[in-house]
Amino acid sequence: MSDHFIRLYNETEEPGEAFFLESGRIFFYPNTADKYAINGRKLIFGATEILMSRLDGTPTRRIETAITTTDSAIKRMPSEKLIAGLENFSFVLNVAMVTARQVLLTNQIISANLNLLEGDAKKTRQISIDYYLIVKRLREEFNKRKYPWLNEIVKKFEPNLTCKKGEAYHRSSEPVKITETHNLSDKMIEYDRGSVICEENTTGEEMYILQSGTIEVVIDGNSVATIEEPGSVSGEMALLLGEKRTATLRAKNGVVLTKITKADLKEAAARQQGLMKGIALSLAKRHYYNVLKIQNISEQAMEQAIESEASEQSKVPQIQLARKDLAALQKHLLDATHGKDVSFMEDLISSIR
Repeated sequence: MSDHFIRLYNETEEPGEAFFLESGRIFFYPNTADKYAINGRKLIFGATEILMSRLDGTPTRRIETAITTTDSAIKRMPSEKLIAGLENFSFVLNVAMVTARQVLLTNQIISANLNLLEGDAKKTRQISIDYYLIVKRLREEFNKRKYPWLNEIVKKFEPNLTCKKGEAYHRSSEPVKITETHNLSDKMIEYDRGSVICEENTTGEEMYILQSGTIEVVIDGNSVATIEEPGSVSGEMALLLGEKRTATLRAKNGVVLTKITKADLKEAAARQQGLMKGIALSLAKRHYYNVLKIQNISEQAMEQAIESEASEQSKVPQIQLARKDLAALQKHLLDATHGKDVSFMEDLISSIR
């Protein structure tokens, strides 16, 4: 490494500390091909893996390498100090804003890299997501019902690489979730069916927490998704970063939202314990899965290049392997449920018959 740079931590290291950037710039490397940078003053970074390990109970090693310049001013922050600081509004807001910036920048890398993939690679991605969602549903049903045969399927198919890739793709797009909002009942607003909640390309001054109903997500005039799980947060990136909104949100039916403006964020956080900590943790998860997604896309791009040079006899395309994995999971599930009362997941069974 050049004498002008200092390595702060490496990918796969244990995350024993966070860092306080008094001034300067940090370069993050999700892999050897991609990088992004954050610069500024008085910024807390290196929190993602610590938040996941300490608040979510998910032991997490460093997911990327961080390097700084020798003229940057940085202080090390023990993980215990980071966790304790989350009780202070200004501190946790700092963590959330930096993590949101990392989510935004890794989103840009993902978008650029996806454009380089050809059709089969994109189909492989969707097959991996389909695989993961089946396993995820089976895990949820086992946790509810404790049927041993459900656990056997999960244990057999969850470790599969196709499942791991699908998890990274799916979870990087999951919305932030805040389930505890009972102290903010005065901030609830009702929207009639068809009402526009916020518009694409406008400056975001509010974030919304869904209480009931379904929200339609519209980009460039096209409906691209729906949000219907209570607790789902929208608009937090625009509020935290001052960025323009990337989508229009419209009430698909009667919708009730908790609306929090930038001006009353501190008050709302004081009234609803854990609000900002929950936002910071959810953003950390999105950052984590974004990096995994970048690594998977990079791997796919490399495999795609190899496949284009190899003969059909010497290399099995990734899409064929993913399809084979999904077909094996679906067949095993149908065989395992034959003759059983599976009305609790008839929708899943019907979708793969």
